Amino acid sequence: MKKINVEKLEEYGFPRKVVDILLDRGIKELNPIQSLAIEKGLLENRNIVATAPTASGKTLIGELALIRHILRREIGVYLVPLRALASEKYEEFKIWEKLGLRIGISTGDYESPGEYLGRYDIIVATYERFDSLLRLNPSWIKRIGCVVVDELHLIGDPERGPVLEMILARLLEDDIQIVGLSATIGNPHELAEWLRAELVDLPWRPVGLIEGVYDRRTKTIVFYHNGVREGVRHRLGHPALSIALQSIERGMQVLVFVNNRRKTEEWALSLADHMKLLAHMIDRGRMGELIEMLKDSPSRNERETLSYLIRHGVAYHHAGLSSVARRVVEKGFRDRVIRAVFATPTLAAGVNLPARRVLVFTKRYDPRSRRMRGIPVFEYKQMAGRAGRPQYDPYGEAVIYDASSLNEGLKYVRGRLEPVISALGSDRSLRIHVLSLIATGRANTIDEIIKVFSKTLFHRQYGSIHGLKYRLEDIIRSLAEWDMVTWSRGRLQATSLGRTTTVTYLDPLSVKIFRENLPVNGLPGVLWILHIITMTPDYRRSRPYIPFKLIEKYEWEARSLAEDGVIPEPDRLEEYEYYYVWLQGYVHAKMLSDWINELKEDDISEEYGVGPGDIYSARDTASWISGSLSHIAKTLGLHRLSRELEKLSMRLEYGVREDALQLVELEGIGRVRARTLINNGIRTLKDLAKTPREKLLKLPGFGPRIVDSIYDQLRSRGII
Repeated sequence: MKKINVEKLEEYGFPRKVVDILLDRGIKELNPIQSLAIEKGLLENRNIVATAPTASGKTLIGELALIRHILRREIGVYLVPLRALASEKYEEFKIWEKLGLRIGISTGDYESPGEYLGRYDIIVATYERFDSLLRLNPSWIKRIGCVVVDELHLIGDPERGPVLEMILARLLEDDIQIVGLSATIGNPHELAEWLRAELVDLPWRPVGLIEGVYDRRTKTIVFYHNGVREGVRHRLGHPALSIALQSIERGMQVLVFVNNRRKTEEWALSLADHMKLLAHMIDRGRMGELIEMLKDSPSRNERETLSYLIRHGVAYHHAGLSSVARRVVEKGFRDRVIRAVFATPTLAAGVNLPARRVLVFTKRYDPRSRRMRGIPVFEYKQMAGRAGRPQYDPYGEAVIYDASSLNEGLKYVRGRLEPVISALGSDRSLRIHVLSLIATGRANTIDEIIKVFSKTLFHRQYGSIHGLKYRLEDIIRSLAEWDMVTWSRGRLQATSLGRTTTVTYLDPLSVKIFRENLPVNGLPGVLWILHIITMTPDYRRSRPYIPFKLIEKYEWEARSLAEDGVIPEPDRLEEYEYYYVWLQGYVHAKMLSDWINELKEDDISEEYGVGPGDIYSARDTASWISGSLSHIAKTLGLHRLSRELEKLSMRLEYGVREDALQLVELEGIGRVRARTLINNGIRTLKDLAKTPREKLLKLPGFGPRIVDSIYDQLRSRGII
């Protein structure tokens, strides 16, 4: 396959400094995928859809396109689905600061116009944040020359897909280059045609991939690409554990994907018990560094469990971990201190954590049918793609460990990727994006809305303008009933409530639920508000899982509180689904109430069956919704409620009672240190300024570095 020498980039107008930076990164020539992208017009402003295996260098395709536009004094945007991935790319792109470029990142704060982002040359953002910026329309939006979309296949995702699809539809209306990157698209030609793009579709990988299936009958791994068979000695209770241990003995690092969170922890502990004879493989010094880093974890259970596992070269990784623990596990695996990580599939779609051997499952429990069902081929390929570390391994190995037969496993090894299907057709997606088009002035008639939607993949795949018009009219009628738009003589206009809803990035249905569940008289209590928040679709779409048995445990408590007027009543008890949403919402509200009343993370985890990461995810979502509803309440003229909602948003963010809000504004003073100060009579920033340094140093958790930082911040605020 043809490769382009990086020196040749100067002929495309890149300054020598770009070539030198690439050479410093060890890139002497562009690989076949990168070279083909340039041949297809990447540097000539043509849209590109690049689909190739994981770790094939697709990111550099995006980087070259961005830099090309920056040299023209335009802004480049790099879009990712997850905050963790945004942080990873932001750190990667900092290398371009050597060229004098300024790199920015924006992943939240949907209500901020982000005018300050105009000072950056490359902006890394999540899909949702960029969508919010398009709605708010800061002045620098007009200077965007290129948008790179990572994980383009997520257009088919029910949650993120519609957001990404509408972004791309709007970009197609403007003269902005689109570069889409993905490893798992089953219909790349269709997506390329939709985006008016050149297709770069190569199966090339820098590290070869050998795929195999564990044969239960013969207790061997059968590798299909080279015919090799590897016998597995059964010493542990599950083939995945036995294969993992055997792989480590052979000097490999192993990433084991597991189909549920509980098993990641159980299997990690089980493997750790058998790692004692392999202690010589663990770097004790670097292991100690990781355990020291873990001390910053807010959860004692997490600290103790992961410290034990890391001492034996093992760890687990899932969404329930705190951010501290996730960083420790990822660093330990990249530094080759941790030999095996048991992870849920979220890791495959998130951070880059390759391993020599990856063990993959192909079945997952389906609660609807109450049975195990096969996962999609694209999901298997996402996990298998993590096998093989560039610069370390001659090849990577992906092993299916749960196939019922060799033929079942072979269906995944040889399987065709599923086509990406638009998810824009749900009522939730349509009402959010229709309101956005009206509120931002991009569309003021039904025909103008249809014009925008005609550029979507949804319209391309479903086609019927008549059917689309009927659906859109139905959505607009609902928005009008909810006082968010007016529709007169064919003209559409957003009300102040509609505009606020769009700016805050709330689902219009969330606002409707909020309004309908406000008490008739008086100000609602905190638990009442939390219950409303947890019943909204904005909270429910990303809520952490709380086991059904725990939900049932609180049923009579919830019913009693509703009768006493402490929480909203379930006014449609005969509708089981609605009633369960109400009950589930109460339990989540109770968990959030415990959080803002300063219960320890471990106690909350134990009570509700969640992890620290789950608590923080629920906190972030609820804090955003509360702050957004504060603006809604203000728009409705409910000023006192607006202030209470803003206060609650801050309490949710920091996890504190109301009396600690002032103290936690200082960096380094979290919920624990704030309560320590209050318990010692230091309740305000002025109290803190008057407190002698010696007294602060005697308090638990207040070392010299923290105390010095506190005084520096007080001076900067003019309090000292």
